[in-house]
Amino acid sequence: MVDLVFEIGGPQGGGIESAGQIALRVFMLKGYRVYGTREYHSNIMGKHSYFNIRVREDRALAPDLPADIVVALDAESVFTHYNDVGEFFVYDTGVLKKDIDTIQSMSKYLKARVKEELDKEGVPHTVEGVVKLVESRGKKVVGVPLRNLLKETAEKAGVSLVSISRAINTIGMAVGLSLIGVELEHLEKAITLFFAGKKKVIHPNIVASQVAYEYAIEKFGGIHRTKLPDGPHKNPATPRLVVSGNDIVAMGKVAGGLRVQTYYPITPAADESLYLEKFEDFPLTPEAAEKLGLERGGLLVVQTEDEISALNMAIGASLAGARAATSTSGPGLSLMAEALGYAGIIEAPVVITLYMRGGPSTGMPTRNSQSDLWSSLFEGHGDLPRIVVASGDHEEAFYDAIKALNWAEKYQTPVIHLLEKAIANAMKDVFNPDLSNVKIERGKIERNPGYPFQRFKYTEDGVSPRAFLGDTALWYTSNEHDQYGRRNEDPVERIKMQDKRLRKFETAAKEIPLEDKIALYGDPDAPITLVGWGAVKGAALDAIERLGKEGVKVNYLHLRMFMPFPSDYVSAVLNKAEKVIGVEGNALAQAMQVIRMFTGIEVPHLILKYTGRPIFVNELVDAVKHILNTGDKKVVLNYGQ
Repeated sequence: MVDLVFEIGGPQGGGIESAGQIALRVFMLKGYRVYGTREYHSNIMGKHSYFNIRVREDRALAPDLPADIVVALDAESVFTHYNDVGEFFVYDTGVLKKDIDTIQSMSKYLKARVKEELDKEGVPHTVEGVVKLVESRGKKVVGVPLRNLLKETAEKAGVSLVSISRAINTIGMAVGLSLIGVELEHLEKAITLFFAGKKKVIHPNIVASQVAYEYAIEKFGGIHRTKLPDGPHKNPATPRLVVSGNDIVAMGKVAGGLRVQTYYPITPAADESLYLEKFEDFPLTPEAAEKLGLERGGLLVVQTEDEISALNMAIGASLAGARAATSTSGPGLSLMAEALGYAGIIEAPVVITLYMRGGPSTGMPTRNSQSDLWSSLFEGHGDLPRIVVASGDHEEAFYDAIKALNWAEKYQTPVIHLLEKAIANAMKDVFNPDLSNVKIERGKIERNPGYPFQRFKYTEDGVSPRAFLGDTALWYTSNEHDQYGRRNEDPVERIKMQDKRLRKFETAAKEIPLEDKIALYGDPDAPITLVGWGAVKGAALDAIERLGKEGVKVNYLHLRMFMPFPSDYVSAVLNKAEKVIGVEGNALAQAMQVIRMFTGIEVPHLILKYTGRPIFVNELVDAVKHILNTGDKKVVLNYGQ
C-alpha cells in the first residue's frame, strides 16, 4: 500500500505553490489520490513557505509527517524541516556554509529552538552541520548545486538566466521525484497541464526537469528507489479534478443555482469569489438550454466596500428572488452581526460561507483555525436561530454548498457554512461530482399572489409563503412585525411571531436527513470514540486506521451540523463508548462545549491544536496513545512549522 509524503519548502514568492501544484498532478497522473496543503506567512515575498503532499492509493484527506522526501530549496528550509525527513533530504549545496543567524527572514523564536537542539546534538549552527546531523540519523542526504543546474537549464533552453529564476523550484522538485522512482514523462506532462497555453514557461521548465533528472541519475543512481508503481486510478473510468476547497465550494454554488455572490476581500475567503467571477457568463448544456429557453447562464459577483454591505446586498438580492450568498472569514462575520439579525427577523434566505482562520482580531490571517464555531452559532443579538453546517473535506464542501442554498430558501433563514483554511487552501483530487441527484429546492414561493399578502403568515410548520420584490406590496422592517410585515409590538402577536420563527427550525430538524448532520466512521462497537468536526475528519480517519493495525479499536464521530443539532444520535454514541476523546483545532474545545450544551454530556479528554497549522496524522495518533496510556485530560498539539 503506497502512502507517501512529499514536502518542498522555500521562500515565499519563489514558486513553491507552483511546484506543489505540479507535483500533485504528477502523482495523479501516476494513478494516486492526493492531498496538498500549503503553509505560508501573511506577506507577499521572502518569508518561508512549504507544500506538504500526501499520496495514497485510496483516500488522501490530511497531511502527515515524517516525509518520505523533503526538498529544501534554501537555507531556511533546511533549518525549518530537517526534523521532517523520513528517507531523502534534498538541499542546495550552494548554501552549505550558511549560518542560521544570517537568515533575516527566519523567526527568532524558531531560530532559538533550532539552535538549542543543535547545541544538544553538538552540531554547528550551519546548513552543513544540519546536513551531517540528518545523515547521522540514517537518512539519505542529496546535495544539489541548484544554481549551476539553473544556469545549465538556461543555456539548453536558450533563455536568459534571469527569466527562469523560478525554475529552480522545478529542479529541486524534479530531483526529489526522480529519487522516489517517478518517471520523467509524468513530470513533463504535469508541467504542460499546469502551465497550459504558456509555451514560454513550459519549455524551460521541461528542460529544467530533464537537466535535474540527468544529474540525479548520474550522481545518485545508487540510492534511487525503484520505479513507483502505477496507482489504482491510472486510467479511471471517471475523470478527476484537482481543486482547492475555495474552488470546490464555488463549483457547488454554481451547481446549486447561485445567482448573486457578494464579498469583501479577506483571507482565505476571497479566492472563492475570485473563482466565481470566471463563471459570471457560461454556456448551458443542451438539456439545460432547452429547459430554460436560454443559451447561456450566469451569475453576478460583486465586491463591496465592506462586509456589512456584502451581507446587506446579498439579503437584498434574495428578497428580489435570486439565490444569494456571501463569503467571509472571522473578522468579516463580526461586522455582519447586525445584518445577520436583520436577515433572521425578515426571514431572508441567504448563505454565509465562513472560512475560519486564526484569531482573535486579525490574528493569523493565513493560518488554520476552528475557532469561529461559537461566533457562527451566537453572532447577532436576540433569539436568532440559524442553520449551521460544517464540511469535513472537499466532497462534503461541494454538496454542502448546494444544500445550504436549498436550506436557506426552504426554511427562509440564514445558513452559515463553515470551512477552515485547512480546507480552503488545500489542493485535493476529486472525482467528477454526481449531479444526477442534485435538486434545487426553493420552498414556498408564490408568484404574483395579489394584495394584501401575508408574507409572515402563521403556519403549522413555521415557514410562511414568500413572494419576490415587485410581485406585490411587501414590508420588510428590522422591527417586530405582523403577518403582513408591518411594524407591531403587541405582546400576544409578538409571542405568535417569535414562536413561528422558532417553529421552522423544529421542522428543519425533522426534515434534514441524519446523514447531513452527522456520521460515524469505523466499528460502531469500538470502545474508544474520537469526536471532531471539519478538517479533523481526514486525520481522524487515518488515525483510527493506524491504531486499528496496532490492535486499538477506535471509531470517529464526525459532527456536521451544529444547528439544528443531532442531540439524540450524539448522546447514543457517546454514552455507548468507554472512553471519549474530543479533537479540535481551537483552544476552547468549542464543539465539545456545544455537545455539553445540547446533550449534557461532558467530553472528558481533549486533543487540541491552535498553532494555526493543520492536525497531522502522526501527531494525532501519538496524542491518542498518550491519553490511553496516561489518562491525561488534555493534550495540546504543536507539530509543524
